[in-house]
Amino acid sequence: MTVINTRMKLDRRRGPDPLVKALEWLGVFGWLLMFAALFIIDRAKPQSENFLIKATKVEASTTWNQELTSALFYLMIFGLCISIIGIAINSRRYRRKDDRFRITLIILGIISIFGIIKHFF
Repeated sequence: MTVINTRMKLDRRRGPDPLVKALEWLGVFGWLLMFAALFIIDRAKPQSENFLIKATKVEASTTWNQELTSALFYLMIFGLCISIIGIAINSRRYRRKDDRFRITLIILGIISIFGIIKHFF
């Protein structure tokens, strides 16, 4: 005869602890950084010649703004650091069945790595 262990561990958590809240805020802050990066990309890229620029004979910039691209590079590094810290906290916290891994931090890290690589090439 086999005896099946039917004892379940009692979940003593009383809501989200500070680490879970920190993970949520890291995700939100990281995505705010990504939206800021999109805004910087829009301002740093060269202007395309449209009808208004041709009609007024204003010279459009043909190169990327170097100050803004360096700020964008540091934003990407900061986003990668946030992602790594969040993934480290999440991996320490991921112990029970109802815990979930934050995929948004992984996506944030991948986008940051891509932005850093794109800066060099």
